[in-house]
Amino acid sequence: MSISRPRTQVSALLLTLVLLGTTAQAQTSFRPRQVWLDESGNPIQSHLGGMLFEKGVYYWYGMDFRGKTLPPGTLPGMGCTWAYSKGVTIYSSRDLLHWKAGQNQLTPDTPNAGGLLAPLNSVVRPKVIKNDATGKFIMMVALTAPDFNTVNDVAYAVADRPEGPFEFRGKLHWRGKPNAAGLWPGPWSPGTGEKKFEFERARADAPDRIRGFDITLFKDDDGKAYLITARSRMMLYELSADYTCVKHVEVMQGSDGEAPALFKDRGTYYLLTSRLTTYAPNRNTYFTASSIHGPWTARGPFARGPKEETTFDGQTTYVLPVEGKPHAFIFMADHFGARTDDIVDNLADATHIWLPLEVDARKRAITVNWSDAWDLGVFSSAGNPR
Repeated sequence: MSISRPRTQVSALLLTLVLLGTTAQAQTSFRPRQVWLDESGNPIQSHLGGMLFEKGVYYWYGMDFRGKTLPPGTLPGMGCTWAYSKGVTIYSSRDLLHWKAGQNQLTPDTPNAGGLLAPLNSVVRPKVIKNDATGKFIMMVALTAPDFNTVNDVAYAVADRPEGPFEFRGKLHWRGKPNAAGLWPGPWSPGTGEKKFEFERARADAPDRIRGFDITLFKDDDGKAYLITARSRMMLYELSADYTCVKHVEVMQGSDGEAPALFKDRGTYYLLTSRLTTYAPNRNTYFTASSIHGPWTARGPFARGPKEETTFDGQTTYVLPVEGKPHAFIFMADHFGARTDDIVDNLADATHIWLPLEVDARKRAITVNWSDAWDLGVFSSAGNPR
């Protein structure tokens, strides 16, 4: 049975699709900062996330910002825009263009969460890696309360399949023991640009106090996996053989920033980070090293083109190796449209920035050039964009 629509409704629908730039079925290229629809026609909600490739399928994990956006000051100690947690989104695709939405994970109604996944506790920057020895998929998130004090930890979950379901295991352990509890010890002095929140207290933490600031996960060629936390100071945590707890920690000397994204190409490690301006865009920079343990060398900004001084009005979140194309990488970032450092009118309106990333292996240099629209055909046989 077909249902007819009034002509005015049809015209409005067509106009909406034109303004969005594409329908889900017609998506043939990546269009940075434009609204991107999933196969059901809904804007993709996968922010501050990461990617996993498994058996011919890409899985995109991120934050779901649908729902009410809370302005700063709504709750005691809440200094920036916030949103009620809707868990971690999982989208799947075989071509990186057409995405099917899966079931959200780590939602507030998750069983046996012990109150950690309360609606106001955000599951920030979710990342997933596979443990080849156990066959398990490990998800880690920064679990953070609006005041960054009540809850400020890294939590993890485990699944048999990349699409879940993920079993929530709670806070990440230190050498098989629960992560140390309690708030930062004093005294302390805030660093430059850090007067609103007491982030710098973390500098006085003991090694077994794993903080839930910006995070990423990285699995090296030898199968060892690492958690990186970032809030000015960058911390490298080596994970246990099953990836479910930390066995060693060290400072990533020579690097700094937040929003970390790490990848490796031809023996060189590349670490991309943002400056510390909350939601407001800034000139993201990168660092290089010959070892995951450093030392790290600052290399400066990598964005080239319109609005390069604000990384195309975006903030880095992940660097994706393109399957089947050696040395080909995609720079992934979020565009929040922030009004100030701390204020975003509606987080659900955030869009995505994907652009080809060029690697000069000889110079150990990377470049991300702006493009209004592009597809995977830009990558040459050597991996770099033509």
